[in-house]
Amino acid sequence: MPGYQRPGVYIQETLNPIAPIVGDSSTSIAAFLGAHTRGPVTPTLVTSWSQYTDKFGGWNTGSNNTLSLAVFLYFVNGGNAAYIKRVTAGSPVAATRTLRDRAGTPVDTLIISAANVGAWGNDINITVQDSPGLTGYFDVIVKYDGTSAANVVESFPNITMDDTDSRYAPSVINAQSAYIVVRDANSATTGANSNPSNVSNQALTTGADGTTPTAANIADSVTAFDFVNNSLIINAPGVTAAAPVNVLLAYAGTRTDAFVVIDPINDTVANQLTLAQTYTATSYGACYYPPISINDPTNTTPGTVIAAANPGGAVIGKYAATDKSRGVFKAPAGLSTRISGAVGIRNLTNSELDALNASPAPVNAIRFITGSGIVIMGARTLKPGYSDMYVPVRRTLIYLEKALVDLTNFAVFEPNDTVLYRRISATLTSFLTNFWSQGGLRGTTPDGAFFVLCDSTNNTLASVEAGQVNIQVGVALQRPAEFIVINIGQFDGGTTVTVA
Repeated sequence: MPGYQRPGVYIQETLNPIAPIVGDSSTSIAAFLGAHTRGPVTPTLVTSWSQYTDKFGGWNTGSNNTLSLAVFLYFVNGGNAAYIKRVTAGSPVAATRTLRDRAGTPVDTLIISAANVGAWGNDINITVQDSPGLTGYFDVIVKYDGTSAANVVESFPNITMDDTDSRYAPSVINAQSAYIVVRDANSATTGANSNPSNVSNQALTTGADGTTPTAANIADSVTAFDFVNNSLIINAPGVTAAAPVNVLLAYAGTRTDAFVVIDPINDTVANQLTLAQTYTATSYGACYYPPISINDPTNTTPGTVIAAANPGGAVIGKYAATDKSRGVFKAPAGLSTRISGAVGIRNLTNSELDALNASPAPVNAIRFITGSGIVIMGARTLKPGYSDMYVPVRRTLIYLEKALVDLTNFAVFEPNDTVLYRRISATLTSFLTNFWSQGGLRGTTPDGAFFVLCDSTNNTLASVEAGQVNIQVGVALQRPAEFIVINIGQFDGGTTVTVA
């Protein structure tokens, strides 16, 4: 603080340029939900395929890898973050084992459970041994899917059942383990005798999967994402029936900040279009067709192919990659959207492509294009004939609505006067000018791209007395160039080409 020595008025100049910062909630994040044999049952954020395998175990030992394949294709196609909701049904149970202490008459001391429900936990084996050279402490060794030294997945050395010690077993294990959670049975035994007795390769037991979740179970669980503030791009891999899909679409429409990517059926174009017309006609979702063939990542045998994989995960990956490289205003379609991992796809005739795009419930085609590979060649929502019929239009509106909320949160409980109105107008104008300069809005100048109205004309005395601040924003949204029409005419001496 400057030293003021004589009475008077002093001026300090501080320049605070308007620098709108859009909150994290404006950024879209993928959200996958489906059945799996292992993993948390609450929505869990993962930022890479390796992190997914750590938390959910990667591939199922059985044949149902629908969820894992979608997540895998998402990350190999440019995805960067995703919430995963493992859906269960019936009465799944976590595998457990209770260890007894070292008292003369042993009692329960440490209760060990699998990190989450399912029969997978029955393949966890626990070894307890004295810590070498450290009296009164013990080690816990966790093995998975076998009992040899090669199956050790975690080790917790030098821990104790003394809850006053920094190496208290529940605190150490529960903070680090991806396989088990433990709790203290609170035996009356004290000192080193409260530690569990040594055991070798004792398996956890009684883990159960419950029943196989239905498509309805999966769709109904979408409300688990209620706590997520980010905009969501939702996919329930392999869920295609009208009733559960419409549940997902209704959820997205109610939130107004979510979008649903719907997988195709492995059937004819005609049957796909018939099914799509049973979906709610909304701009909060889009359907893609047909399934894709991919190299089987679950099989080490070269040349093994999954002939009809759901493309939804790959499509959302391309959404994320396009958002990062261009912005939400760019349609996630075109020659730059080659699907990584795809090795084959059924050929579609021109009449089939026409039918998919022009249907009352449009379905976006995935095609092989010579020189580009297997790419997404459609960007329509399920709501044809309206201004938000295109995927980038709806997603731009989702982005802008979220961003404008983030940018105006500061105004809550500020004095409701012209100073606040000017500050709001300046903040939003700065943000929208930047968005326009990136190509997000139409118009050769900012005045032609958007307007922001927040002044005394729409904030009357009545609205001020009601505690309201009214802001009106208009934007000229970009629409994709879906059809390139070339008119060719003949004239003497050559050919003239007019591009419209």
